[in-house]
Amino acid sequence: MSVPVAPTALARLALLLGLVLMAMGQTLLFALFGPLGRDMGLSEIMVGGVISLAAVAVFLTSPWWGRRSDLRGRRPVFLFAMAGLGLTTLGFTLMLEAGRAGWVMGIWAFVLLTLARVIYGLSVTGAQPAAAGWIADTTTPEERTGGMAMIGAAYGVGAILGPVLAWMLSGFGLLVPLYAIGVMALAIFILAWRALPETRVSTPDAAPILSPFDPRLRLELGTLVIVFLVISSLQQTLAFYVQDTGGLDIVATVARVGQALALLALVMFATQVVVALRKPSPKRILRVGLIFGAGGTALLLGWPEQPGILLSHAILGFGMGLVIPGLQGLASLAVDAEEQGAVAGFVAAAMAGGFVLGPVLGTGLYGLWQGLPYLLAITLLLLCAALHLRRMRPEGSGKAPA
Repeated sequence: MSVPVAPTALARLALLLGLVLMAMGQTLLFALFGPLGRDMGLSEIMVGGVISLAAVAVFLTSPWWGRRSDLRGRRPVFLFAMAGLGLTTLGFTLMLEAGRAGWVMGIWAFVLLTLARVIYGLSVTGAQPAAAGWIADTTTPEERTGGMAMIGAAYGVGAILGPVLAWMLSGFGLLVPLYAIGVMALAIFILAWRALPETRVSTPDAAPILSPFDPRLRLELGTLVIVFLVISSLQQTLAFYVQDTGGLDIVATVARVGQALALLALVMFATQVVVALRKPSPKRILRVGLIFGAGGTALLLGWPEQPGILLSHAILGFGMGLVIPGLQGLASLAVDAEEQGAVAGFVAAAMAGGFVLGPVLGTGLYGLWQGLPYLLAITLLLLCAALHLRRMRPEGSGKAPA
């Protein structure tokens, strides 16, 4: 059962800072882990394997953590995730230190780093479902989509700040940014311990068991898998596409891809901030966002020069900035208060599932023909838009109290 709580600014700050820090750690690791892994004797596929196996852990455990937050409360799940973020990041960084010192190399480095990263995935996965459940508990149905957009905006801020932190602190040592993430996570744990109130009464047996195949959720969860499959597929193949269509060297390719992905993140963030402030209908922004996403992808396929690449990513960022909070809002509004954590767990699992499948599918299709991943993305996004237009069902009771 939800506890009527007036959310304080400090409580929201603690919640959102934790999500910002999680995203910072992810994007920072993308920037640092490749060259560090090579120094430890890891191949490119080993480096990717460490990240992918952590994503599998997130995919498998997100629903369980979501249900835990329904049964035991949002606060303990979020606190555990912040403690896990701090401790596992510091542990992972110490293993990187051991590799750089030559104490652990090659296959043993791969095994230990994978183990550390999987433990990270198992421990921090509860943060997003707990945060989404907390937002659902403390918002009205009319405010729900705007509240969920705050979560997306927090991840967007983190995605932007992660590489900035790497740039600012790596001069003091390549691993200093990762140490900073670990320490800041423990500081946020302390802040959340003091400031974050519980919004659920612990009900060990009362929360209903939710299925991802529940008719209320199937379309939203399936669309989330497809959307994140499309995003991860496009991100994974963009460097190949830019280099092959432009005949560029590695340095020029990295520069162009970096500009495009940074613009994508900035536009997504700005769009989600506007959604959080305006609180529009989730149905409307979802349909509009899917169409803009397909249009941006089509522009990328038809105009592979840098102006077209940047414009396409701006359009794609706008579309995805509408789609993600729209889907999160619809999923939350479709279920009762006792199911908010569970549905947030399934949402997180759907996102992770898309990221597990997308890179493999995208690179496989690209090997057949460089335009194939983009044609598939356009087709899938338009199909999802058509399905949501066709259904037009009511937005649910949204019984989580304000």
